[in-house]
Amino acid sequence: MDSSYLNNAQPASGAGNARVVLVTQSTAHAFWLAGALGNDAEVIPVVNEIALLQSTVSAPGMGVVVVDFSSPMTDAAVSLVSELRSTCPGVVIMGAGAAAEPSSMRAALRCGVAEFIDWEATEGEASIVIKQQLQARAQLPVAAALVLEPETQGFALPLLGARVGMGVTTLATHLAVMLQEMQAHDVRGETRRKQVARPFGASQLPQDEAAHAALLDLGLPARDGLLYLSVAGDFSFVDAVQNIRRLDSTLIDSAFSKHSTGTATLAWPSDLGKLRDVSPSAAASVVSTLKGLLKAQVIDLGGMMQADFLAPVLRESGQGWVVCDQSLGGIVSTAQLLKELDAKGVDRSTLKLVLNRFNAQAGLPAREVAQRLGLDLLHVVPDRATVLLNAASCGQLLSQTLRGDPYVTGIRSMARTLLGDAMAGDKAMAPPASSILGQWAKRLRRGE
Repeated sequence: MDSSYLNNAQPASGAGNARVVLVTQSTAHAFWLAGALGNDAEVIPVVNEIALLQSTVSAPGMGVVVVDFSSPMTDAAVSLVSELRSTCPGVVIMGAGAAAEPSSMRAALRCGVAEFIDWEATEGEASIVIKQQLQARAQLPVAAALVLEPETQGFALPLLGARVGMGVTTLATHLAVMLQEMQAHDVRGETRRKQVARPFGASQLPQDEAAHAALLDLGLPARDGLLYLSVAGDFSFVDAVQNIRRLDSTLIDSAFSKHSTGTATLAWPSDLGKLRDVSPSAAASVVSTLKGLLKAQVIDLGGMMQADFLAPVLRESGQGWVVCDQSLGGIVSTAQLLKELDAKGVDRSTLKLVLNRFNAQAGLPAREVAQRLGLDLLHVVPDRATVLLNAASCGQLLSQTLRGDPYVTGIRSMARTLLGDAMAGDKAMAPPASSILGQWAKRLRRGE
C-alpha cells in the first residue's frame, strides 16, 4: 500500500465540520468509509503511527477515531488503542473489521471501543453508527440503540446442582439445543408460509442464522458444556460482562460460538483467574440483557455453590430448576444449598426440583426426595448413563443419535412446556403498546 497517500491525505470526503480519523493500511477501507459518510463528515486516513495520530487527533474539530482491526493489523491495532487511551484519554475510539474475521471484532471489543463498524455491512449502516458518535453522545447512544434493536420477550432458566457430577451440564446442553431446534423449526415454518425459498432437503437452519437459544456454561468444572457441544468459546462470559453496553444481536451473531444447530454459547474463560472480575450483579445484568435478545437462555450452574453469586441470577431469571439425584450426598448437599439461598432472600417457591438419573428400583422415591428438600417435583429424568456416554464418546448429543430415547423424549417435553409457558407469559404481561419510554425504564432498572 502507498503510505504516502495516508500520511499526506487531503480530506477524503465531506464539506461539513465533523472530522473522522481512520487508522488503516487499506486505501480501499479509506475510500469505502469516505463514501459511507459522504458530505456528513471529513475522513482523514492515517497509518498506524502514534506520533502522527496524536498530532492529527489534537487538531480542532476532530470527532472520532476509527481503528482498523482487520488482519494482519489486529495486534498492532490493539497496541495502538492502548497507547491512544493513555496519551489522549478523552478521544472517542471506534473499531472496524470484517464479519468474516470474528477475531477482529473480539479484539476490538476487548479494547473497549465505543462502537464497531463492519467493512462488509452497507455504507448506510456505517454512516448511522458514526453519526451516533459524532452527535451528542451523552444523550443519543442509548436512545438510538433502543430504536434499532428489536425487543425480544425471552426467558432465562438457571439449572442448579449442589455438587459436581449431578448431570446438570448434560441436561443443560440437551435442553438448550432442543429449545433452539424447536424455535428454528417455527421460524422455518413461518418462512415457508412467506414463500421464502430454502435449499431443498435442508434439515436445520444454516449455522450463520440468528440464534434463538443460548447455553450459558457457568458451571464447574468450567467449560464442560462447550466440550459436549464441540465449540471453542473464544468470546467468554467475562468478555460479555465487560462489553455489556455493546451486547446486541450483531455481537451474538459475530462473537458468540455456536453449535451446529445455531445454539449460541457463552462460558467462563479458560483463565479462571478472570472470574474475580465478574460481580454477581454484573452476571445478572448480562442475563437481563440477553433476555431482550434471545428467546431462551439455559444457564448451567452445576457445581457453583456460591449463594452470593447464584441469588442475583435467580432473582433476575424469576425461576430456577434444582437438579438432584437419589444419592445421599446429593440430597444432603442440595438441602444445604437451599438453606444458603433462603438466607440470601431467594423465594423458595420459584425453585422446582428436577430429579435426575432416576432409578425406580433403587434409592428414595421421587416424591420423598422432593418432600425432604421442600421443593415441588417438576420433572423426573430416567437414568440413561450408558447411552449418554456412548453419544458423548462420539462427540454428539444423544438427541442427535437416538431421538426416540426416553431421555430425549423427556427433554423434548421440558422444552415444549417452557416455550408454552413463555408464550403464555408474553400474552399476559404484554403492555398495551410498545413505547420508547417503557424500554428506557427497563434499561434504567438494569442500571444502564
